Amino acid sequence: MEDVLFIIDDADIPTAEKLAARLEGTYRVYVFDPTLLDEVKDSALVNVELLAWDGAPDYPTLVREAHARAHEFEASLDDIAGKAGCPVPIRGWQHLNLFYFFLTHAWYSAMWADILPRFKQVRSYVFLCNNPSVFYWPSFLPSLLLLQYLRTFGIEFTAYPYGDRADESDAIPYLCEPQWPEDACDVLAHLPTCFYDMPYFDSEMQASGRKITHLVSKYWDVPFTAHAQIKMLRTNVHHPVLPGALWQNALDFGEALYDRIHAQLTPYVATESYRASQARYIANTYRSQFVTFHLLDSYYAPQLPKKLLLSDHDSGFHGPLMAFAEKHALPVVVVPHSKTSEDTQFDYRETTFCTHPIQGAPIRAASGRELPGCALAYPAALSGPVMQAVPLRRIGLLLNGYSLNGIYCTEWRAYLAGIVRIAEWCRANGIELTVRCRQGQTLYQLLEDAIGIPRASLEASIKGSLGEFAAQVDLCLMYDAPTNADLEFLRNGIPILNPIVSPLSRAEAATANARVVPRDSVEGILDMVESLATDPVALQRFRMRQFADFAALHCDARALREML
Repeated sequence: MEDVLFIIDDADIPTAEKLAARLEGTYRVYVFDPTLLDEVKDSALVNVELLAWDGAPDYPTLVREAHARAHEFEASLDDIAGKAGCPVPIRGWQHLNLFYFFLTHAWYSAMWADILPRFKQVRSYVFLCNNPSVFYWPSFLPSLLLLQYLRTFGIEFTAYPYGDRADESDAIPYLCEPQWPEDACDVLAHLPTCFYDMPYFDSEMQASGRKITHLVSKYWDVPFTAHAQIKMLRTNVHHPVLPGALWQNALDFGEALYDRIHAQLTPYVATESYRASQARYIANTYRSQFVTFHLLDSYYAPQLPKKLLLSDHDSGFHGPLMAFAEKHALPVVVVPHSKTSEDTQFDYRETTFCTHPIQGAPIRAASGRELPGCALAYPAALSGPVMQAVPLRRIGLLLNGYSLNGIYCTEWRAYLAGIVRIAEWCRANGIELTVRCRQGQTLYQLLEDAIGIPRASLEASIKGSLGEFAAQVDLCLMYDAPTNADLEFLRNGIPILNPIVSPLSRAEAATANARVVPRDSVEGILDMVESLATDPVALQRFRMRQFADFAALHCDARALREML
């Protein structure tokens, strides 16, 4: 029988390498995510083959259904929260976690059911990450589903468990000491994942003159200057410091949730031990959020903050923070962790979303209602195009993040076919094409095979900064789902267009203003490029008009300090 190794995540590779060194004879390695191929081929593994899923579902539909299932799951727990004395619904409190759980389950269930029947008389090896599903990090869910389908189709397998991520579901903000009026804050800020723009946010908070309290993030914390810092507390060790009966109430709340969640996960996680692990993680996280909500209430009882400032990327505490704000009618200002924002899963009316002017769609609450928004005056030097008509000689193809946790945002064959079509058009028209892959999601081998650009050239494009890449091209094609990388081209007056392969989800479409960055099919965009390539004056007019449209977006932008 042929030995077959299934690689689902890059975290599988070290365990797979150890196993492969012990196997006798030849073996084959199958990778299902195109963005993993380079890394696996660069490892000690041999006979590596990409088996891209041709039956991938429509991504926007997949996303909508995962959000809907997460909402249903959350709503089913509201009665337990009410009985535990939580005065507000807990919907949205773990929506991001649950969304990725249901998204991953739907994707891998369908993929394994479609792909595995083609494997006959093989001995398969599966690398099983022991971690429960948390955000989009490696977890047991994809591999556990693979094992279930291997058993269903009667395919021999051996599983190799690995990796136990530290369980931080008991972490809460250290809000246990009384809050005195002289230490009262004007703005309670919790800004996880704002890696790129924290210098701007920090300077604006300082310029506002407000007393800022920084609520440290459990994950993706970004430090900034603040009047006070609230750090983390581990309740499994330090729960005696919690006031009164809060810890016992939280334990009762968590156990009631665990029983309900465990039962409701039965259709999704068949193996009892893993289902218990997943249910325990979710229940414990809700328990910590429950404690956080009540601590916020008691800590700020002497004097409430005037406002909350949050990132749009929830790392675990947005639920209790939003509930605290809603209970006390406190305004909430939300800033993006990466320039633009997608819809929120909360429905609090006193929420204002601040985004980069390039934001392509309004933000909607969980109910579908449009929320107030404002354009932020991000610091940027706008450098307009030179007033000279020059021919189009070099096009840059800017690739996006193609997958997340192995889930394709676009069907692979169509995605690759669009790149091949662009390369063919450039060759036919005597225009040089340079391609920049996304950091961490390279497609070197696949692109070299498909369009003939050597790996060394692709590696060189990604080593330099995005600004250096932009300066080397006369026009950029931002391929498929738009990214905030378009700003580097727009602010420097480098024409940019957005060819897309398939319909975008709402979140993807909101990343760029299609009135400024024209969006069309690959063929539609190539028709536009052809008209620009044959007439340098037309290219110059487009360049000037696009730069002017981009600059005009900033006319009503406000400084963050005004919002505080």
